[in-house]
Amino acid sequence: MIKNSPHSKKIRFTASILLIVSLVFATGCRTKGPVAKKGNYNGIVLNYYKVFDGQEILDPIIKQYEADHPGLKINYRQFSNFEDYQRVILNEMAEGGGPDIFSMQNTWFLSNYKKLSPMPTAFGTPNDFGGTFVDVAYNDLVRTDQDGVSQVYGMPMTVDTLALYYNKAQFEDRLAAKGGKPSKTWEGIKDDVVQLSKANNSLSRFEVSGIAMGRADNISRGVDTLYLLMLQYGTKFYNENFSQATFAGQQGGLALYPGVEAIKLLASFADSKQRHYSWNEYVVSDPTGSKEVEAFAKGQVSMIFGYAYTYDDIVKEVAALKNKGGSILDVKDIGVAPAPQLYDPSVSSNKRVSYASYFAEAVSRNSKRPDIAWDFLIELTKKKNLDYYFNKTHKPTSRRDMIEDQRKDPVYGVFADQIGYAESFPILDYYIYKNLFTDVITKANLAGVGNSALLDAQEKVSEMLPPEGLVVPKAKAPADDKAVKDTKTDAKTTK
Repeated sequence: MIKNSPHSKKIRFTASILLIVSLVFATGCRTKGPVAKKGNYNGIVLNYYKVFDGQEILDPIIKQYEADHPGLKINYRQFSNFEDYQRVILNEMAEGGGPDIFSMQNTWFLSNYKKLSPMPTAFGTPNDFGGTFVDVAYNDLVRTDQDGVSQVYGMPMTVDTLALYYNKAQFEDRLAAKGGKPSKTWEGIKDDVVQLSKANNSLSRFEVSGIAMGRADNISRGVDTLYLLMLQYGTKFYNENFSQATFAGQQGGLALYPGVEAIKLLASFADSKQRHYSWNEYVVSDPTGSKEVEAFAKGQVSMIFGYAYTYDDIVKEVAALKNKGGSILDVKDIGVAPAPQLYDPSVSSNKRVSYASYFAEAVSRNSKRPDIAWDFLIELTKKKNLDYYFNKTHKPTSRRDMIEDQRKDPVYGVFADQIGYAESFPILDYYIYKNLFTDVITKANLAGVGNSALLDAQEKVSEMLPPEGLVVPKAKAPADDKAVKDTKTDAKTTK
């Protein structure tokens, strides 16, 4: 990710530490040759907090960086509970401490970037970042301050997207004539559901549900699916300076009220009056369990939405169910398809849209050594390290020069393919938004789709925004030939 320079640049750090930085910033990695080891790192400690990834995953990268910088110590702390993670970081930062480096949800950077230390300009520019990482990462992690200066505030190791998991055996049984795969459009999905669903006399009325969709109380990704649909309909979530929420308003585009149309489409799959009705509160009755993942593992639903990590969740659920007997999904029958679109991408000129959700690594403004912390993040997101990370975690890449290789993966290739057209929108508080939109979906289930519930949610979000807005409009992601050329060069030198 750092530019080649015709001359070596000496960067004088505080405390009289001299590092010679020769970096290729359009690719996120240094030029060939040993990492600079000049300077005294004795006594320098960086604390790194991350959610979910175990120490054994990142330890080889950390140990190598420590070896290249003798005397430096990086303390890694893993959290498995997201709420605990969030609380610890906020409390420690409020007291002037906290980690030097930590992972942050991509949708939080807009409202929290002032708590972060931006990447030093000596390491490269936002344009260089945009040549290496996909557009959604640029849009999420590059922020423009009140002076109109754009800076990079996070480094993405991965970009995950919402995709459609399907039961291959059930599709071959019922939809072999259509290729045995889910349709590419939502209208096609409705037809698929009609043929896949099997009714019975149980409380849920379904032996097999065509798709887990239409509710938020017993579907773990119900709200995320609504976000996907709102983005596909072209919903503008905020006004230009982020002083008001606008997602319930009249906007034009693909629909006059795109937010309402998104809810209408989502809720229709849980509406008993619709021909494609396939989900209700009785299909999965335990709100604390594995919800639709368990139903999918049991073969009780043909399609569910999930991220790349959902594959492992399904496999674990199948293993847990084996000892209980009954019919369960064969792991080889787990299929993954791209998220359906409003228009057929093979014939329509309308852009495809997938929903991105991921964590990016950030440097705290409280860090006493942001220069070294950022240097580590640049090394961490080097191609060879992210190749290693993908092999360990199967989390899709964030880098443009890794997409083609990951597309070939029989399970995770779909996720790599989707990141090029992935989108997101800023979320001020994950849990508040989730509760607000869960309430919107629930009201649509109970009383039909209207605009009042969405307007209520919009008003509550607007109350969370400062009247003066959050930031000035951010710069647009670049797509210049130089950035692409530099990325290709790095692909050759770092394999």
